[in-house]
Amino acid sequence: MVFSLSLVPAHTPPLFWSCVGLYADAVKLLSPSRRLQKLAEEIARYSRRPPETHEQALLRRMHQAETLTEYENCTIDLDNLQGHEAWKKEKESIEPGYNPDVIESQVIRLKNAVADQDLDAMQHLLRTGLSRDLGGMNMLRLYKHSWFGTKFLIDDYINTVLETIQTFAETSIRTNVPTAEVRLHQQSLEDALKFFGRSALTLSGGALLGMKHIGVVKTLWEADLLPEIISGASAGSIVAGIVGSSTDERMAEVLDYFPFSDLAVFDPAGTGSVGWLVQRLRSFLQTGAFFEMDNLKRVMKSWLGDITFREARYKTGRVLNICVSSAGNAEPRLLNFVTAPDVFIWSAVCASCAVPNVFPPANIYEKDPITKEEKLWMQNAQQTFVDGSLDHDIPMRKLSEMFNVNFFIVSQVNPHVRVFLDQEEVFRGKQPTAPVRVRNPLQTAKELLRQEIIHRAQQLSDLGLPQGLYRWASLFNQQYTGDINVLPEIKPSEYLHMMMNPTPEFMVKATVAGERATWPRMCRIKNCVAIELALIQAIHTLRDRVNFGPEARAAREQKRSSSRGRASRGRSARPSFLRRRSLSIESPVKVDNALTVPQPLKVRRNVSLGNISVRPSFSITTPRTTPYLSPQVGIDQDLLGDALVMTRTNSNSLDGSGIDGHTVDVSNISRRRAPF
Repeated sequence: MVFSLSLVPAHTPPLFWSCVGLYADAVKLLSPSRRLQKLAEEIARYSRRPPETHEQALLRRMHQAETLTEYENCTIDLDNLQGHEAWKKEKESIEPGYNPDVIESQVIRLKNAVADQDLDAMQHLLRTGLSRDLGGMNMLRLYKHSWFGTKFLIDDYINTVLETIQTFAETSIRTNVPTAEVRLHQQSLEDALKFFGRSALTLSGGALLGMKHIGVVKTLWEADLLPEIISGASAGSIVAGIVGSSTDERMAEVLDYFPFSDLAVFDPAGTGSVGWLVQRLRSFLQTGAFFEMDNLKRVMKSWLGDITFREARYKTGRVLNICVSSAGNAEPRLLNFVTAPDVFIWSAVCASCAVPNVFPPANIYEKDPITKEEKLWMQNAQQTFVDGSLDHDIPMRKLSEMFNVNFFIVSQVNPHVRVFLDQEEVFRGKQPTAPVRVRNPLQTAKELLRQEIIHRAQQLSDLGLPQGLYRWASLFNQQYTGDINVLPEIKPSEYLHMMMNPTPEFMVKATVAGERATWPRMCRIKNCVAIELALIQAIHTLRDRVNFGPEARAAREQKRSSSRGRASRGRSARPSFLRRRSLSIESPVKVDNALTVPQPLKVRRNVSLGNISVRPSFSITTPRTTPYLSPQVGIDQDLLGDALVMTRTNSNSLDGSGIDGHTVDVSNISRRRAPF
């Protein structure tokens, strides 16, 4: 009934609602039916509700948005309605760490270098001047002055850097630059990427709540902003393993099918309540754990097969990392194509999900490099492994040491972590007046409680008591947040079902929760990740110019073009917030201490993106093409080495010809591998 009333036009005269309210009151007093009385009371309450304003309608639509496009449109309208666009145009802000003069001067230097087509100047600026936090522009508070986006000056800097990278790469290719000089340009971009650092997406544990990560991954993937380095622990390793081993051609299908697939990791499908209780008691008495590993193993094998970390790296170009912990001591391990190249990913996921007393400790298995048979990993050490979240839910130090990662996007759903996390400042529609955020006293009390738990656990350790009595304290003594934290909404009722198989209905809701938690952070993610992805793209472009002849380059470009793009899958028009700023080489113009954005050039929109267009005519994502010659079905491991040797040894044959006249199909060698 309320729904039908909501269909009444908003401009209905107040007299109509007054009559409806009086009639409903009369029915409520005179009707003998309690059901009819309740309905009349609801109608009377609805009729007396004040009419919805335009601002309230936008807020409601924003919270109920089903796509990023719809969310963006609502937030832009809100910013215009409430006057926040004026703050974006201004140069200054109240934050003490923000220095717009530094950003503006760098923008001018970059635009001058591009306008002059000065390769030396562009090379110098890219090698020495790139930073995610130039002038404090990565400050979280700069994204709390509006519903969406930040200063136009920051957007102008990001787009100018992207244009500079594009111009530098294209000028090196299109002009008659010697190959040796192109190789130097490639090396300079590799140095710039090394100095700039890499980004990583880390997915926390959280049992059933970890399925919300799929919405985070889906949003980043459709925006072409998914980092190549992905880490997962416990439940997060399930999502990370599936995403990290899926090719770009299959990713859209995987993301759509995942919520409706067989995810019965705790019990076989169709287990009744009585049978469930009997199985839990029997399993606990036999193994000391309530659940058996067989169901999880079956699900992961159906998704991953027998692919290893090395094969996944060659197949997808991504760097998959899975966290595990040793069962006997507090020694954390990070499994990837470097530390465990031949380990089966399904085996690593099972070990990472082995929560003590929930699943039994697990063995890790690998593929024998000679016989290709399954064997026990680290057999001589006789180790078993448990939940990776115990010792390092977010492996920041390991990723920094191994892959030069200095920027972390964290999706955090661990229930014991969310209780203690400091809630991020929320924009309520009014401009902040204080230069810094005022700390919540409740958060101070929670921090004191956390420190007390750690202190008591340390006392137990000093007394020499068994490690099992205090190892749980490591859950409170870790770094659980990163540079950008995505915190999907968790309803109280969901805590009661954390150890149950997910239903398709829950998976759909979990995906939506992950998406909606990511949307408000998309502008900041783009501003922090786009430069890195553009550098990787340019490096591969110059590498093609150095290593391959015209025919081979054309073949690789054709392969790349055929695999590029995101299927819309019925979504509405793509969001435009990442391409509204111009890529003009003109310098910004100051008018009354405000920054006026130059008029945009006529550029071709990048239609290859599934949800967000980031760059005109130059995709920031590393080309997503067919895999390396890799140990897949029908390709032997030795053949892989021989093929790569043929392409590298005969450097004079840039047209794709190999040793002794053999021809190598260089178009099938993936270009997504980033230079580490």
